[in-house]
Amino acid sequence: MGTLWTHVVPIWVLTALGVIWVGFAVGNEDRVESLVAVLAASVLATFVLQIVAFQRGGLVKRLTLAVTGSTVITLSTSAVFALFAVVN
Repeated sequence: MGTLWTHVVPIWVLTALGVIWVGFAVGNEDRVESLVAVLAASVLATFVLQIVAFQRGGLVKRLTLAVTGSTVITLSTSAVFALFAVVN
């Protein structure tokens, strides 16, 4: 459980901060591209974190959890942005 908190949750937090920044700083017409950039940055950060904090066991599990969580965060935020675009 300790590696989950130190290797996966920071990536989810980074993704959440990125999509919040996109929500405030980017206009409606550029949000899709920006969300793709946030997801790409979180995947890259996942690999960097796993390389820097090397642990032999559970690499695939940590990578899967981090990337899947980032994808779910980005997907749900994209759905919320699409809903707000339809309402406005």
